[in-house]
Amino acid sequence: MSAVQPKWHRSILLDALYPPDVACALCGRETLLDENHLCAACRLSLIPAPVLVCPAPLSGITAAYRYIGGAREGIRALKYHSQVRLAPFFAGAIVLPPEWEIDRVVPVPLHPFKQWLRSYNQSALLAEELCRRYRLTQQNNLLRRTRFTRSQTTLSELERAKNVAKAFQASSEGKGCNILLVDDVTTTHSTLLSCAVALRAAGAVNIYAACAAAAFTNRGELEDGETAE
Repeated sequence: MSAVQPKWHRSILLDALYPPDVACALCGRETLLDENHLCAACRLSLIPAPVLVCPAPLSGITAAYRYIGGAREGIRALKYHSQVRLAPFFAGAIVLPPEWEIDRVVPVPLHPFKQWLRSYNQSALLAEELCRRYRLTQQNNLLRRTRFTRSQTTLSELERAKNVAKAFQASSEGKGCNILLVDDVTTTHSTLLSCAVALRAAGAVNIYAACAAAAFTNRGELEDGETAE
């Protein structure tokens, strides 16, 4: 990880002079903002994600943005720097296909130790907002992460798959249900697929996935030393 301060970093003095609600939620600049607290430059840098190839055992997958520009800045702020006010914005950009019949919404869980360190799960915050918008039911206890996985930063696609294999355990309470998995970013889908395998083994019927952003490593959308999963 780079020791360089992220572009949106704000000092205590700057926060006092320019409260966060008058600064862009993504880059931190004090300028004219839209209704989502975004400046024009960050708004223009948000690029919709293309249609994603859906690998089995997932029944469908969608993402709001490509993991570049303002989307990357914002998700990193949400994920690593407690900018939880960004969760409603990113969740609001996720569009669920009308043909998806969803019984339960399940955020991709963090390892308990990592959640203790962070104090929140950004995927759970996104799931809460999606449930509010679509009037769905969130059930966090259907899936849990059973082991601490190493960082995926330097791993190949095959190594990523092995790294998260059997890292999740699903509850039988999801048997017969159509499940929507929610995560912040997907790259190779390794984490989502590992979750789907566990849910399918526990009796889930259809498993869909919705993410705030999708990164494409072949297009250079991950910085050196960075992982989206």
